[in-house]
Amino acid sequence: MMAEDASVCEETLTDSLSLLVNLSKVLLQNAKQEAQESLESFVPHKITTLFGLITAGAQFYKRLGVKKRREAEAVWQKSYHLAAVREQVEELLQVEDEWDSFLDGVDKGLQTTDRQLAGPGAQIADSLSPETPLTDGRSGKSVTLGQYLDRGKKLLLALLKARSVQVLVVSFGSVEGARLWLEQTGSRFDIMLDPQRKIYRSFGLGSSYAKVMKFDCLLQYSEYGAVGRDFPDVPPHLLEDIYQMGGNFLLDEAGKVVLCHPCKNPLDRPTAKDILQAVNPTKL
Repeated sequence: MMAEDASVCEETLTDSLSLLVNLSKVLLQNAKQEAQESLESFVPHKITTLFGLITAGAQFYKRLGVKKRREAEAVWQKSYHLAAVREQVEELLQVEDEWDSFLDGVDKGLQTTDRQLAGPGAQIADSLSPETPLTDGRSGKSVTLGQYLDRGKKLLLALLKARSVQVLVVSFGSVEGARLWLEQTGSRFDIMLDPQRKIYRSFGLGSSYAKVMKFDCLLQYSEYGAVGRDFPDVPPHLLEDIYQMGGNFLLDEAGKVVLCHPCKNPLDRPTAKDILQAVNPTKL
């Protein structure tokens, strides 16, 4: 916890804010420079320098003795009447705006949006064919979606980035990557691979640099570091399209979509109440 002495509090707060602001500016400037130098042959992975904000944010939270952004905001709001604090907060918010605007420009420049896969003017699917081909992430065998339908349960598709519901995790990666994910997470859910992204395309899910590396989103990831939680250690050759957006979709026994939740960012998920309401609307 922070000391109660006002002068210490102000000094700690202003120094911590200043460091976060300066580190954020450096990361953003480096990303802009990479983008400018490779204007015609832009290589998206070069702006992954922006992920450095996750570490910077975690260090910022630790210095303030907090675990979440909203807790940090509560700390600086108490001292917002102090000119030095107010100046740093306003500068941080300005950097955030510039950061997000830059990524919006990357999406537009590369014509990459989270609706791109479905194609111009395409409608989001209201059902999926039982013949949709998939690969079992554990065994590597070819299967179809129909093998998981009509079991007397609704099927919840959890596309990466209890109560009469079967959960099926869907990814577009490799069998090797799926097995590593299962090993590291200890998940017992079935995991299916959609390498051609047919299911992703059906729901209009594409890639978005702006949503994956949004300033606030990365600061949310910082919250894991602030409490000492590590991210999975994934070999570089298994890191495929980390900008692919996901979602959660509930299908009935015939494959009809009864809940559609495309994620607004990598951490966005429907609430348990929303899922249960869709499973059995008469009981809630």
